[in-house]
Amino acid sequence: MNPLNPFFAVIIYLISFLTGHIIKSKYKINPLKGRYECIDGMRGFLALGVFIHHSNIWHQYLHTGYWDNPKSNLYVHLGQTSVLLFFMITSFLFISKLLNSNEKVFNWRNFFLSRVFRLVPMYFFLIWLIIISVMFISQWQVNVAFQDFFASIFKWCLFTINGRPDINNSRFTAIIDAAVEGTLPYEWLFYFSLPLIAIFILKIKPKIWYIILSVIFIAAFYEVHGMFGYFIYSFIGGAVAPFILKFTSFGKKMSDTYASIIILVCLFLILQFSTVYNPFCIVLVTIVFTLIALGASLFGLLKNTTLKFLGEISYSTYLLHGITLFTVFYFVFGLEKVKQLTTIEYSLLVFSIAPLVVLISFWGFKYIEKPYMDKAKTIIGKLDADSVS
Repeated sequence: MNPLNPFFAVIIYLISFLTGHIIKSKYKINPLKGRYECIDGMRGFLALGVFIHHSNIWHQYLHTGYWDNPKSNLYVHLGQTSVLLFFMITSFLFISKLLNSNEKVFNWRNFFLSRVFRLVPMYFFLIWLIIISVMFISQWQVNVAFQDFFASIFKWCLFTINGRPDINNSRFTAIIDAAVEGTLPYEWLFYFSLPLIAIFILKIKPKIWYIILSVIFIAAFYEVHGMFGYFIYSFIGGAVAPFILKFTSFGKKMSDTYASIIILVCLFLILQFSTVYNPFCIVLVTIVFTLIALGASLFGLLKNTTLKFLGEISYSTYLLHGITLFTVFYFVFGLEKVKQLTTIEYSLLVFSIAPLVVLISFWGFKYIEKPYMDKAKTIIGKLDADSVS
């Protein structure tokens, strides 16, 4: 089977779904039913889509030496469109929080604290794995000046907002994690932009120093990182649904069947584009996301509990799938041996990695993400109690 064959993706989804079902059943983990359960189910699809996307890129990279998009619209969109939909989810959730705060004061301290505890621990764990991988490859020799070595690590610890230089001059640095860290700076850009956005939404405006912080961060981000317009467009697209939910009854009147049909039509049209970075394609993706955010379940599929479980561990899947692929390809088999595999053998190898990705993602969620999320709740609770007393 060729990795560009659509059944390559279908089989990985099925293997991952079965693995997730077994883990969920064994450990009795049942994702909470939330108001946006279709979005929770969609997360599982998206994270696995990025994994499949990078599996294709790896196959291409091994034979050409170029880390570039797959030669298939389907596998391009499993990566690019999934990333944009993740951004839309972020925008949707936090714009909704602002809109639903009503007359209450929005607690910006708690918001930023929760974001730090949500994103940083797993990301720092990834950085630690990258450093260890680089040093193994370098045979534990530091090949650059110590100040350059630590300066490169420091930039990675800042979510690569100020660049992502090769650590220890290793050319593998960026592909060890399949370069997934490249999208995370935009998550922080959105978070720090929220106080400015809140000026137009909240009745009780943010304190002036939050506004100043927002302006400084955006200006610094633009200066040291630059901005990719289509990522910004995706945040705008994700903000459509919260206003529809807040100010109209369209979501309650919407037919799930008709909305699901429209989603399938839009997905078919999206696949006609060679890249998601096209204005018309962004509009189609926005329509898909908006309908799902309003409750469209793709004929009930997105409400499946196993999919919601895979969605719950999706941050770990997103961050750790790349280093899992690299570890198996480089350290277990060796890149030359993987390069010599036939397409069927390569596909079978990736199929065998899929359950490992789900299992590692589960461990990442259980032992890193969840404990720190709970810790954030505890700290926020204490801070709130102290402020009242």
